[in-house]
Amino acid sequence: MINIVAVEDDPLVAKFHRKYVEKVEGFMWLGSASTIEEGELLVRKPEVDLVLLDIYIHEQNGLDLLKKIRAHNVNVDVILITSANDQHSVQTGYRYGVVDYLIKPFTFERFQEALLHYKDEMALPSARFQQEEVDRFFYPRQPAQPKSSYILPKGITKETCVRIMEAMASQEGWKSASELSEMVGVSHVSLRKYLRYFEEQNWIEKDLVYHSFGRPLQQYRLHESGKKALEQSDFI
Repeated sequence: MINIVAVEDDPLVAKFHRKYVEKVEGFMWLGSASTIEEGELLVRKPEVDLVLLDIYIHEQNGLDLLKKIRAHNVNVDVILITSANDQHSVQTGYRYGVVDYLIKPFTFERFQEALLHYKDEMALPSARFQQEEVDRFFYPRQPAQPKSSYILPKGITKETCVRIMEAMASQEGWKSASELSEMVGVSHVSLRKYLRYFEEQNWIEKDLVYHSFGRPLQQYRLHESGKKALEQSDFI
């Protein structure tokens, strides 16, 4: 059984921590502290294994407690659970060996994932480690990442994105906006809106053809990054 305490100044948040911990098998809730001073006493109890630590605790900083824990070799692990999402806080947590970092608000699923990952790491059976086991500590395997999603701006639909990009991919060479408009069946005004968006994403290339009279002709073709995005369909 893994024993957990929390250092959290918001009673409601501490209550949710407890409820969440009690829903995950293999963990026991031992209590919480609402100040750094109380927290320092709590985390020194020999039965404590894991500390859920906030950063913003009244006018104090939970990172100071984390540093004390490490300076005094207190044999506990720490998960930071905080609304602090600045670079300094994240880097400090990493440098002082926190086992996870949850940004409020978070879901129960993410909380559970943090606890179960920690439980798995603590379940390594060997008193002496093989290289593979050491690597699990320092280079934890990341789950396969889902294809990244693009947040399409207002007025841009995924279906029309695919139609235009597929039309460009099916044709070798450069195509003008007029040619693309005819191929896809969208108006020039709408098409140019999509082309501007594709340019912002670096999915297409643009070239200008100058004539002896009139405005230069703008031509477009799909960039390699655009082909990859289309193949992955990760914005669909």
